Amino acid sequence: MISMSRLPGGSNILSRVRIKDSSKYGTFINKNHASNEKVHELPSKETTLKDGDVVCFGTGNAAYRFSFVPFVFFSDNRGSYMIKILMNLCTHTIGACTTIELSDECTHVLTDQLAPVSEPLIDAIVAKKPIMLMSWLELLGEKCIGSEIPSWSSNVPTVAVEGVSVQLVDSITRSKCLVGYSFILDPRQMYLFEDRLPALLEVAGAKTASVEEFCSNSQVVDCGGRSRAVCVTTKASAHKFDDITELSSYSRVDEMDLLCAILSGHLDLSVLTQPTGQYTHFSCEWYSLVLNQWVLLKCTS
Repeated sequence: MISMSRLPGGSNILSRVRIKDSSKYGTFINKNHASNEKVHELPSKETTLKDGDVVCFGTGNAAYRFSFVPFVFFSDNRGSYMIKILMNLCTHTIGACTTIELSDECTHVLTDQLAPVSEPLIDAIVAKKPIMLMSWLELLGEKCIGSEIPSWSSNVPTVAVEGVSVQLVDSITRSKCLVGYSFILDPRQMYLFEDRLPALLEVAGAKTASVEEFCSNSQVVDCGGRSRAVCVTTKASAHKFDDITELSSYSRVDEMDLLCAILSGHLDLSVLTQPTGQYTHFSCEWYSLVLNQWVLLKCTS
């Protein structure tokens, strides 16, 4: 395996796998269903393998299809010396590449257990990149040839959100957790990941609207009814929506609770709070819960 890491400002990552014939009975490659190519007749008795090539050894009938899976790793814990050492060792073993910044070429993002949520990690979630523990890379580096890639499910990282531990989910599960909700964002609020929050919500299946958009045209929140619109607040300014008449009766959710929901792929309805002193538009889930309890009591009486 020959690899060359991505250079700053560069756009290409080169990674090649070469095969050399040192056998007694020969090594043969079948490219694109053509006739077998004898490796020992090639210059230096070696050649480059490409994904899909079929390799045969000696006089036997066994044939092996070469499946090349390129890996380009990015770590959001670039300050960790041990991670740098481990990444260099493992990537050298399997011929993978590392990149100094998150890009389209990046295939996986590596992080520590209970690492604090950072902007690069948020960007990786928005880009729908698989986020793995370093232990997954260690398993991958134990052998450079295998029939399967180590399971992602047993190497899912748990991250820290303001001291709260949240286990990440895959992008498919995450994309369904906020479907049907529209979240109203107030530019006066100092959100932690302000510029990234709309994209983060959309990755989770939600719609977003600013206060101005919502107040000027309520149809911008196309979510099947007002009960699905939720105002996103911060701990420092939880009551800023109260002075906006059009939003005074909508549910609220703290941005940290919302972030935990997106990361975990599950929205706990108990984090949605109702404004006090106003007529409240209760959510459909709340109404169904109350209705089911009433029916149960009616039947038992």
